[in-house]
Amino acid sequence: MSAILDARTQAQRLLSESSPAAKLGGLAGVLLLGNAAVQEPGLFIDQAIGGLVYGMILVMISLGLALVLGLMGVVNFAHGALFMLGGYFTYAAMASYGIPFWAALLIAPVGVGVVGIVIEVVVLRRLYGKEPIIGLLATFGLTLMIEEAARFVWGASAVQPAKPAFLTGGTDLGVTQVGTYRLFTVAVATVSVAGVYYLITRTDFGLSVRAGVQDGEMTEFVGVNLPLRFTAMFFLGSAIAGLGGALRVVEFGIDPGAAEEFVLLAFVVVVIGGVGSIFGSVVAGLLVGWAQFLIPVVLSALAVITGVSAINVQGISDLIPFLVMIAVLLIRPRGLFGEEGLLE
Repeated sequence: MSAILDARTQAQRLLSESSPAAKLGGLAGVLLLGNAAVQEPGLFIDQAIGGLVYGMILVMISLGLALVLGLMGVVNFAHGALFMLGGYFTYAAMASYGIPFWAALLIAPVGVGVVGIVIEVVVLRRLYGKEPIIGLLATFGLTLMIEEAARFVWGASAVQPAKPAFLTGGTDLGVTQVGTYRLFTVAVATVSVAGVYYLITRTDFGLSVRAGVQDGEMTEFVGVNLPLRFTAMFFLGSAIAGLGGALRVVEFGIDPGAAEEFVLLAFVVVVIGGVGSIFGSVVAGLLVGWAQFLIPVVLSALAVITGVSAINVQGISDLIPFLVMIAVLLIRPRGLFGEEGLLE
């Protein structure tokens, strides 16, 4: 309940700080979405659910990145590689070793978390308190190494394990059908994100890590083993990214290029939500997911109404996350829920 109240408070603060132009733009967006829903209800619902699924995957990646960047001050470019490894570990567990889906869904994130611990202990622990560019360059090098290792072991082509039989069906919503696996992905991601958010904001562990970021010397003075807490936090962020990759690989497959593709999207989500804001990463991930799936539908419906076919821009979907980021930063340079003065 307290997390819901926090979300409500932050949303009210965002609305109160929004300019009249931003509110007018939001109203126009709602009207356009309503028009698209009336024009093609089945396609609209299908894309809305697709955007929700994609958005939740982005939330899981960006949440781990936000934990490391916002709480620990490290720019971890290797986070996308950890997401990719979650997919590959799941594939290897199911396809190569015959491990059931449920077990693979637990084993893969833990394995990725262990890789994250190695990265934190061997590389990143030496970089705390130093210039962010140093961590960025170091983790970029790690990304290249992990990508090449994945190509060596699994090849350059995409791999995909067989989807479990009990998740291959669909759910009839009247105007469209939704894949059962998509609903399962949303459910798992929602529980995971809610659990992480509670852990960070409502437990002694999360509060001690946040205190350690603010004043590490004083936190250790009162008896907190800060290096161990930081390592545990990095394990958590890595495991969440690995779980996102595990959910993604079963439906869409995974290839080495996913590391760079998804880490860029994760950074976009963190910037939109506001660096240092866990809640902002959740909102921004869903916003980007829905925008990427629904804006093409809105443009298509608008082109039909106006008779101007040029409105329906082909291939705009890949540009939408970056366009959303530009629009948000023009209005709020610190992101939707970022700390005042951090990027301004």
